[in-house]
Formats: sequence, C-alpha cells, structure tokens
Amino acid sequence: MKNSKPLTIYKASAGSGKTFTLAVEYMKLVILNPQNYRNILAVTFTNKATEEMKMRILSQLYGISKDDKDSRKYKEKLVEETGLGEEKIKQNVNIALRNLLHNYNYFRIETIDAFFQSVLRNLARELDLTANLKIGLNDYQVEELAVDELIENLESHDKILTWIIEYIDQNIADDKGWNVIGKIKRFGATIFKDFYKENSRKLNEVLEKDNFFSSYTRKLRSIKHESEEKLKFHAKRFFDILDKEGLEIEDFSKGASGVCGYFVKLRDGKFSDKELLTKTAVSGMELPEEWVLKAEANPTNEKFRLVQTILMPLLNETEYERPQLVKIYKSADLTLRHLNQLRLLSSIERKVQELNAEANRFLLSDTQSLLHALIDDSDSPFIFEKIGSQLEHVMIDEFQDTSVVQWSNFKVLLLECMSHTDAENLIVGDVKQSIYRWRSGDWRLLNEIEKEFPSPQLQLDIRNLQTNYRSQRNIVEFNNEFFSKASAAEYKELAEDNPAEALQMEHAYADVCQKSPAKEAEGLVRIELYTETDDILENLSKNINELRSLGIGYNKMAILVRNNKDIQLLADYFSHTCPDVPLVSDEAFRLDSSRAVCTLISALRFLIHPDNQLEQAFLENIEGNRDFFLHRDDLISMPLYDLAELLLLTFNREDFEQQGAYICAFFDQLNKFLQENIPDIDAFLKEWDETICQKTIQSGDVQGIRLLTIHKSKGLEFDNVFIPFCDWRLEKSGTTIWCKPGESPFDELPLAPIDFSSKQLMGSIYEKDYLHEHLQNVVDNMNLLYVAFTRASRNLFISGKRGTAATRTDIIEKVIEPVSASLKGSILEGDIKDKKSSISFSYGTISISKNEEKNNSGNVFMQKPEILAIEKLENFHNNAEFRQSNKSKNFIEAGGEDEQNQFIKLGSILHATFSMIHTADDIESALRKLELEGILYDENLNAEKLKELLQKRLESPRIRDWFSPQWQLFNECTILHVDPNTNAVVEHRPDRVMTNGKETIVVDFKFGNSRDEYRDQIKLYMQLLRDMGHENVKGYLWFVYSNKIEEVA
Repeated sequence: MKNSKPLTIYKASAGSGKTFTLAVEYMKLVILNPQNYRNILAVTFTNKATEEMKMRILSQLYGISKDDKDSRKYKEKLVEETGLGEEKIKQNVNIALRNLLHNYNYFRIETIDAFFQSVLRNLARELDLTANLKIGLNDYQVEELAVDELIENLESHDKILTWIIEYIDQNIADDKGWNVIGKIKRFGATIFKDFYKENSRKLNEVLEKDNFFSSYTRKLRSIKHESEEKLKFHAKRFFDILDKEGLEIEDFSKGASGVCGYFVKLRDGKFSDKELLTKTAVSGMELPEEWVLKAEANPTNEKFRLVQTILMPLLNETEYERPQLVKIYKSADLTLRHLNQLRLLSSIERKVQELNAEANRFLLSDTQSLLHALIDDSDSPFIFEKIGSQLEHVMIDEFQDTSVVQWSNFKVLLLECMSHTDAENLIVGDVKQSIYRWRSGDWRLLNEIEKEFPSPQLQLDIRNLQTNYRSQRNIVEFNNEFFSKASAAEYKELAEDNPAEALQMEHAYADVCQKSPAKEAEGLVRIELYTETDDILENLSKNINELRSLGIGYNKMAILVRNNKDIQLLADYFSHTCPDVPLVSDEAFRLDSSRAVCTLISALRFLIHPDNQLEQAFLENIEGNRDFFLHRDDLISMPLYDLAELLLLTFNREDFEQQGAYICAFFDQLNKFLQENIPDIDAFLKEWDETICQKTIQSGDVQGIRLLTIHKSKGLEFDNVFIPFCDWRLEKSGTTIWCKPGESPFDELPLAPIDFSSKQLMGSIYEKDYLHEHLQNVVDNMNLLYVAFTRASRNLFISGKRGTAATRTDIIEKVIEPVSASLKGSILEGDIKDKKSSISFSYGTISISKNEEKNNSGNVFMQKPEILAIEKLENFHNNAEFRQSNKSKNFIEAGGEDEQNQFIKLGSILHATFSMIHTADDIESALRKLELEGILYDENLNAEKLKELLQKRLESPRIRDWFSPQWQLFNECTILHVDPNTNAVVEHRPDRVMTNGKETIVVDFKFGNSRDEYRDQIKLYMQLLRDMGHENVKGYLWFVYSNKIEEVA
C-alpha cells in the first residue's frame, strides 16, 4: 500500500516497535520491487544499530522465505502494507534476499558519519582533498598537540607570546594562578563545536582588526569599573549621611540584618537581587517603620524623620538605578572573562589545520561543516549527482539526535528524493529520547519538523507509535503518570520566565502516554529516596538479593548510572561488600584492565624513563625481569613491534595465558599505530594514555549484572533495572555557552563565550541565553530520566538521595504524591515535606520471567556465533632469513598492460562497469555511478582513464556491435537449472546475453589468461540458452586487457 505523501514520520516512544517498523518499511520497498535495494539509503547513528538493522532485515526476509513462525508478524504486516498475496510476497522475498546477498555493497544501511564520508570522498576533487587521506577521530588529541607545538615554537617577538603573558597576568590578578596551558587546551576544544565553526570567520575578522582587542577590552573594563563605582557610590552616600548625623548601623532596627544591610552589602560588592532584595529591604522601600524600633516610629523622632526625608528616598533611588548598573557590570565582567583565550582560537585552529595537512588527515568532525559550506555556496546540480542521483528512498533513524548542520546537509538529499515520482521516504525518532545534545543533537528539529518543509500538510504523513510492547503494564502505567505530571510541573516552572520556549517542552511530552497490550497488571516499580548515600548502596544490594532469592539470574539485571564515576564507585562497593556478585561493564574489558598488557606498557615506560621508580618496582616483582634489566640498552634500540613481542616473551607468566584476547587486541592497536605514525616509544605511550588504553575487547555472553551509563543503555532493554544515584545535578558548574551580545558596546564582538551560571547571567544582557540553556538542560535531564525508566521490561528499582531543586530527585519528590494518588494500589510512605525523612513508593509486585533459554534458531541469520576463547597464546622467535631473488625483472619491467592492470585491480571495476552498460552511450553514467559509490576515488584510476580505455576497446567492430541498441540485453541475469546428478537447483550467471530474435550471443568478460574452464563455462551457457528455446546461439570469451575475442564452438 503506497504512502500518499513523500515523507512518513514515525514518532516512536520507547518500546513501541521502532526497529520492527523500520525493517517492515525497508522490506516493503524491496518486495514491491526487488531491484529497489540499489536505490535505498538508510542511516542511523551507531555501528551497532546499523548491524542490528541489517541482520533484522536479512533474518526476516529469510524467515518469510522459509515460512518461519518467528517471521509471521512481519509477513502479516507486509501483506497489509503491500497489498500482495502471500505467494507473491514469498516469491519476491526470495529475489530480494538473493539480490541483497549477491550485491551486498548496495545494501546501504550505514551510520550518518559513514554516509557523509562517502560523499566527501566523491567530492574530494571539488574540495581539494587527496583521495587517500586518513580520517581522524580524536579531535582533542590533535588540538592538544597543536597547543603544545604552538607554545614550543614561540619566539620573543611573537604576538601569541604577548597574548599568553597578558592572559597569565590577568589570571594572577584574579587569583587564578599562572599555569594557563590546561585552560587554553580545554577552551581550544571550542574550535570543533558547530556554533563556533558557523561563526568563526566573522569572529576572526573582527578580532584580527588592528587594535580592536585592546580597544574593546579597555572599553569593557572601563564600563565595568564605572558601574561598580556608581553602585558603591550610593552606599558611600548612605554612610556619609550616617557619619554626618552621628549614627551607626546598629542604631537602626536589626542593624546589618535590617534595611541598612542593603547598603552594607552594596559597599561590599554584593549586587545581586538575591543578596540585596531581602523581605525587610523591600518593605523598607515603602514603610519607614521598618527602619527603626517601634518606639521610634513617630514623626517627632529625628531618626524617623531622617528615614522619611533622606534615607528611604536614597534607597528607592539606588534601587531604581541598580538593575541597569548591575546589568552593565555583570555583562562586562562575563564578556571579559574569556577574551584572552578567545583571541588564541584562530591560531590554534590554523595549527590544527597545519598538523592535519602534514599528516594527510581529515578530522571526522569537519565533514559536516565542509559539506555544508559547499552546498551553501553551490547552485549547480552536481551536488545532487554526487549525493543523490541514484537514490530514490531515504530513511533516517534516531532523528532526534541529528544536529542542525547534519540536517541541513541531509535535507538537500531528502528533498531531492521527495521530488521523485512514487517517493517513499522515512524519518523515525522520539524527542523524549534525545540525550546527545553534547554531541550537537537538536531535539527541536523533530519537535518542530513541520516547520522544515514548505507544504507539510501535502508532504508529511506523521504517525505516532503509541503501544509499548517492551514493558509490563504496571511500568507503562507508572511512566505514563510520572512523565505526564513531571513534564507539566517543569513546564509550569519554565513558563514563568520563558513562556514561548516552555511550550516546546510541553509539545515534546504531549505523546508520552502509551498503551499496553498486556491484559494482566504485572511488574513492579519501587522508588526509595534516602538522606544518606550509604543507604542507597545498601538498598541496591538488598534489592539484588531479593531478586536472586526468587530465582532471577544476574544476567537478567542491569544497573544504570549517570556517569562513569558512579560505575567505579559501584564496582568498588560490590568488590568489598558483595564480592560474589558478578558485575559486567565495558570498563572491565578495557585493555588497561589486563595485567599482561599493563606489564608491557610498564616495561616500555621504564625503557625510556629508567629513573621511574614506580615502574621499576612493579617490574621487579614479575618473573623474567633479570633479562629485561640486563639487556635494557639492547632492547631500546629494537623496532617497536619486535620489542613488544620480545617483552611478551620475556615476561610471559602463567596468568598471562588467560589474557590472550587482551594481548591480541593490544598488538592489533600497536600495529595500527605503526601504520599511521612514527615508530617511537614515547609517541606510542602518549597514544596509549589518550586513546588506546580505553579500547575494549569483545566480552561475549558474560553472566553477570550489566553496569552501564544511561547513555549507553539507550536502545537496550533489561528485565530488571536498578537506577541508584537518581539524584544527579540538573546543571553543571564550569560550563561555557556561546552568546551573541545584543546591546552596545558588547555587540562589537559578534560572539562571546560566557560562563553558565544562574546567579551571574540573570540580570545581564545574557539573561535570555541563560533561560534558553536552562530549558535545554531541563529537557536533557527529563529525557535522561525517560530513557532510564523505560529500559525495564519487568521490574524497575529507583533510588537516590533527597535533595534540592538543583537535583533530579526534586522532580520525583514534586510529583510522587499525585502519581501515587492516580495509581490504584500503589503505596507511598514517608513525609515529603520533612527533608530528614526517607520516602518509599511501590506499585505492583515483582514479575519473574520464565527462565527459558531459547534454542539456537533455525534461521541462519539469527544463529548465535560461537565465541572461541584464546586458551593459550604462544610467541616464537623470529628466525626469518633473507635471500637474493632472481625475479627482480618481474617487478621492474611492467609485463604489459595485463599485469599492470591486474596490479591496480582494474578487472573487478571493469566488470562492474560492463554490468551497467547497455550501449556505448551508457559509459559516462555508469562511471559516474561508480564514483558516487566510492569505487572510483584513486587519482591513478579515475573516470577519465576508464572512459578512455573503454572507448578504445569499443573501436573493435564486433565489440561495438555488442554494445549497439539493436539487442535485447540480459546483463548478469541468473539462469536456473536442475542438476540431474544431485537434483539440486543450480544458478548460473553469464556476464552478457544479447538476442535480436534471430540470433542470441552470450559473452563472458575475462581479465586474465585463457583457460579451458572458461570455454567449458561458455559451452554450458550456450546449451542452457538452447534448452530455453533460443536459436542460433553463439558464445564468446572477451579478454578485455589484450582485447582478444575467442569464439567458442
């Protein structure tokens, strides 16, 4: 059943069958037309999701073809969606499956980064990039190296040195210390942010103007000082009056705690509303009685008259002027803080570009911005030719994690595909699961998707997947109540200061309530909030033991936390208090958790730093150290890879044998490093410290409690989920946001990095920026709760420390009473108002899954691979010998066109080209398609050279005739026949079969020397064609390199 609109958008809440829907949509396209696989692109955000989607599609196509009962749901849905009968679907499924397997390169389900990298390579010429450039993944490593080199190469006359010295002086003046290198590196990472990239050119143009920086800085310091002096001047006036009248602060009601405290704080540099506008001070602006004792509050009292005629008017005058003065003071102070770092960014950026050019490296993070600039600057259709001329259908998964720049690039392609006849495109996402804003993901794109298209009512078919198939009914009902009430509470609070943007959050959670297909009310939700952290850990241990006592396995449990620090805390707690409880986390399978690998690293460190007593002490306790220490001078001169192998032999202990997987992974990483870097021990150890030590080995199916962060849990599900420490802070201190100053003179700088803080930004020109960022933080954290709470299928355990409005437990405390009131049968204990009281909530009873392990499926795509453990790792001395070869002639003399073309693997590319050519006129379009697919990117093997070669070959009259329009063509079509010996169906695929009704010709393209089996193959093709009713069948072998044609009789 064809969609009437060119783009379908599925808003898929947690557990609503998103993967099922995506797989059905893809299969529908290839079942309606089995050749569609060449024209479909599906993108997602992780390699794991890509692999899962491919396996899901292949396994279900296979299952449908075999009438597998596990694929029945898919078959029924496809009958409904396609309108085809079951037999026709089964027939097309077989063709589609065969097409995907035989042409796997065209099975384009890939990450968004992989897709844009392929586009980048196809545009390499236009972007002045080399075809063999390396892709860099570690932005920050390159940036830190750039800062180090920038500083190491400074000379006395360099302006950068002057800037850094000024920065140091300013830090010392502000009591922040003199060592600024770390701060420069951390701030320098800004160059990789989308917002900076978008505005960097304009920013640097301003900063590089003569005298701009000194003039702008001087101006801001001046207005900051002036506003501060004016504020303190009001306080001085107040105290001058008191001195004149012979009065002290203590002579007034409540002293410094009363109305007079306003001026005391003002004199001490405390300017904020929170500090100054106490209840007493506000009353004192209108009521003179607040200033004096009750007995003095009469018109005849001189002090009371002083208050009425002078002091109270001064307070009101000061308060009238204060907000504007504070606004200027705060804004200047905030803008000045990072200016010294800001002017270093362009130098750091240039140094990064220089290092990348030297290393022939292109940073992955630059892909989007580079393509964005090219698309923006280009009106020519060649972008479509490079990106999307061969695509008809586009599918985007996890759209809520798409960045603005990614979307602007992808939108070009999507709109092109939407303009095609019979267009069917797909976007899938859930705003509530957007938790990657730190990676530039922007949930507002999906939230306001209608605004992205000129005619949304005609172009978009928006559907909500509202049924939760993952979680038990009690969990679904709890989440419905909790998130509808929590989002409403957050909206109400946000709307007070930021009503327009608050509506975005209300809209994001408008579809939060889900249906449950379960008839029985099963499952448990338990929330426990404590006053002490130790209680949280004890509660976690108690709940785990409770599940174990009911026969629930550790492998059915998962613990989700906010960050990696909590993982370490939990690992330490369980290792000391519950050592028998097995925990499984990515951290446990890092390379630096292996004693064998750490021994090799320690040995390498000691070789270049023999004065390192820590490494020496470690190595002295390991068997084999005597030879190591004795031959240190010989070892350090060895090639790095050989050295590592010898060190492994030297320190090979018995317990190392169980760590073969770690050792193999280590040597893989070492080999990869050596392919791209100089073989230097110091350089390798630096790479180890920064990236390699974090690499993990494949853990297989380990029986234990999964311990992972909420971010890593996204897309996963577990029977039993524990969320301890559900009390993280809403907003981090020390973060920086980028703002566009909107008032003079601050707006002379188009972009400013500003420290994020409610206390500092409220009341400044950056107040709107704070409110926007605050709303984003609220949504981020609500989404984190949503992702965490929706991972559980049976039982959900939540615990945390009771806190303030700055933590996540605050929203739980705000809504738990109305949630409990709405859920019949729930139990709520404890006093919410008493912060010293623990809170306990429960809904439902523990649900126990049937502990049945599924047998290995008969579906070949769903069978679990057998994990082969490395039981023993053996290393042998390298005894390779080198002898003189007498075959150097074969390497020096090109042995003709045949050998040379074989060397550059031309044959496979020519084969692919011929499969797309009907007539000679098709050569250019076929080569263009190969460029699009990334097959042609080498400067030594490009479209121009291939075109020249093909045109030269087609000069032969007979070959030119084969590629003329007179023939009905069958390119690489399969011929099926039954083998009489085995009674099995056998497939044959001749390269090119042509017929005009009177004559039929079969041709096979060959790229090597002539062989008897080639002739036998053509004879078989000829016989099969005769058996099919073709007359006057002729067969040929065409040896393309030599341009020889051999007729087979």
